[in-house]
Amino acid sequence: MSLFSSRKTHVVDTDILVIGGGFGGCGATYESRYWGRKLKVTLVEKANIERSGAVAHGLSAINCYMGMRWGENQPEDFVRYARGDLMGLVREDLIYDIARHVDGTVHLFEEWGLPIMKNPETGHYLREGKWQIMIHGESYKPIIAEAARKSASEVHNRIMVTHLLMDATHPNRVAGAVGFNVRDGNFYVFRAKAVIVAAGGASHIFKPRSVGEGMGRTWYAPWSSASA
Repeated sequence: MSLFSSRKTHVVDTDILVIGGGFGGCGATYESRYWGRKLKVTLVEKANIERSGAVAHGLSAINCYMGMRWGENQPEDFVRYARGDLMGLVREDLIYDIARHVDGTVHLFEEWGLPIMKNPETGHYLREGKWQIMIHGESYKPIIAEAARKSASEVHNRIMVTHLLMDATHPNRVAGAVGFNVRDGNFYVFRAKAVIVAAGGASHIFKPRSVGEGMGRTWYAPWSSASA
């Protein structure tokens, strides 16, 4: 009992609880504020949102951009590419949704301060290949984190969420989450009207395309450790 005698339990009530402060969680926080307006939005992250998630180290490119404003590509083109690349083993509806929203997301990133390289002749984003555009992305995650901080009512860093909290009267309804602070060991109970779980793992939805299954898994370990 002495191990936990000095630990405190903090109870946080919120309208929307976002679990995970990587790219997905920061985006969910921004969207929650946009659509939720005056609702209380709480973001919880096990590390620190400034440098957490699979893009914590920064990137040199955005791997997918349609360029619809310049008539370069359409969502249907990307669906066709992905279908051929993965030999038909795809959810075309999901790919289409990603493709139709990605341009608007990139434009937001640029508004928030992400430096995107431009083609000096056309003024369009500088491409490497058909889909990829080049960026100065050393501060990619801090830029997105800043937008999340401005959108969130509260940000709780260093809180490891361990379990979802189920509603006492509706057994299939999530009513929050519980976790602990990885630095001081204090417990946290988050009670929420809506919960968004953005705790990583999306990089592993599809099979790695690296040659050799074992080599592919080895490559993922250092590159995508935050979302593993």
